Amino acid sequence: MRNFINEFKDFIMRGNVMDLAVAFIMGAAFQTVVKSVVDDLIMPLIGIITGSISFSSIVWHVGSADIKVGSFIGTLITFLLTSFAVFLILKAIRKAQSMTKKQAEEEEIAPETELVVLQEIRDALAAKKD
Repeated sequence: MRNFINEFKDFIMRGNVMDLAVAFIMGAAFQTVVKSVVDDLIMPLIGIITGSISFSSIVWHVGSADIKVGSFIGTLITFLLTSFAVFLILKAIRKAQSMTKKQAEEEEIAPETELVVLQEIRDALAAKKD
């Protein structure tokens, strides 16, 4: 049992798991902010445009079932805004990674180029002496 607990402790303390936990918590907090923007800012504006007092209260009654169309549309807008924000964040991260990778490649190429130039100068000086 002790071995199992130690393995679990090692698993939890790995960097990737901790990063995932932080990302999950940040994502939940971000989702709350996006939901508030949709529910408190966007949906009332859509309600004004459509003439409905509260867009989320649009419900279709089919028999004894209530189909909450307004609530679904609000959730869909929240999902789209969250997805778009995550897309922009990932795009920025990829751009930063590609810039860092290009800089690293340029730094690797530069010493080789300098070495070649210095060797050519050496060879030219040696040829003049002869």
